[in-house]
Amino acid sequence: MSISKSFHRPKKAQWSYWERELGWDRTFASYLTYRPLERNYDFVVVGAGFTGLSAAYHLAKRHSKAKIALLDRYLPPLGASTRNAGFACIGTVGEFIADSQLEQPECVWDRMHERWKGLTLLRSILGDQVIGYESLGGHELFTEEEEFERVATYLASCNTALKQRTGLDQWYNLARINGYNAIQMPREGQLQPAKAWARFAQLCEQIGIHLACGRKLVDMTRKMDGLSLTVEEGAKRSHQQFHSSSVILATNAFSKALRRDVSVSPGRGLVLLTKALNSQPWQGTFHAQRGYIYFRNVGTDRLLLGGGRHMDVSGEKTTQFGVNTEIKAFLLRYMKEILVIDPSEVEFEWSGIMGFTPDKNPVIRTELSGNIAIAVGLSGMGVALSTELGRKAAELF
Repeated sequence: MSISKSFHRPKKAQWSYWERELGWDRTFASYLTYRPLERNYDFVVVGAGFTGLSAAYHLAKRHSKAKIALLDRYLPPLGASTRNAGFACIGTVGEFIADSQLEQPECVWDRMHERWKGLTLLRSILGDQVIGYESLGGHELFTEEEEFERVATYLASCNTALKQRTGLDQWYNLARINGYNAIQMPREGQLQPAKAWARFAQLCEQIGIHLACGRKLVDMTRKMDGLSLTVEEGAKRSHQQFHSSSVILATNAFSKALRRDVSVSPGRGLVLLTKALNSQPWQGTFHAQRGYIYFRNVGTDRLLLGGGRHMDVSGEKTTQFGVNTEIKAFLLRYMKEILVIDPSEVEFEWSGIMGFTPDKNPVIRTELSGNIAIAVGLSGMGVALSTELGRKAAELF
């Protein structure tokens, strides 16, 4: 089905390769059918990324007769769900060490387990073939011997902790790849995020959820019988009011526009992708420098490289799309010096906007009224955490 209306899109919000692969940059085609909003809903979910899709999906499974709408300002949504690197991972040993400085190790391992549960749930709902899932494994790459030896001392404790939580062993193994020391993560994989989003959207529409993209929520007021919502729609910015008994906010990086008390800060992430190369020796997913640098194969002959946010953390705390030239230069140097790939081979670049919490734990709660829930703050692990977080949000009602 094709959307019968075109929606505003920020000029600097370049189409991701994943979106281009599905032809969205050429046709604005979608799996959704445009329908006007109704006057009353039982539930409205705001934010149609992976968390919002999961929340709406699980609400419909719990309340089969409920009228549910899923709102988003854009089509497709412009956070990170269709604009990330497509990593299906739970975290590296180096990340565990860094996060253990923020909270107790048990809490970090619990969060890694939540990521595993979220990925398992995502794959079970959507199906591996449909979302282009590949179980090529992952690696944490080290360019300094001393750092590798330091991180490797934690490998056994991480394996033990995750086995206790999942019943599975061999999460991390020592390895060497392309001349570098590494820690291999054989259970990790990769996927095509736009395909995953499209499939999730299809499933939601098939079970009766009204996917109302192209509507920006501009006001939400409590009433005796629920909530009055006002949305802005179209180039003329016409306004429409409607009612919902309950609302779930799944707006991640954009949450402060609706709830200033939510402790989520935006974090822009740059992604670069090469053209098809004659030789591309990096197969699987890779992390370096505590996860701030990440790269992977796309197909057998393209290389995707992203991250570098630690080079300008304050500058990337923005909801504005665009390319940070300092970070791009850093990534291109890394591509040339470490990956031994000519930076001139880069064909695509785009950015996604993630949402980070101070301790990297998602925010999930209901407000005192009991009819507003918040499920935000994926902290760069949206692919892994979002499906489980959306399920938990649905279970609050």
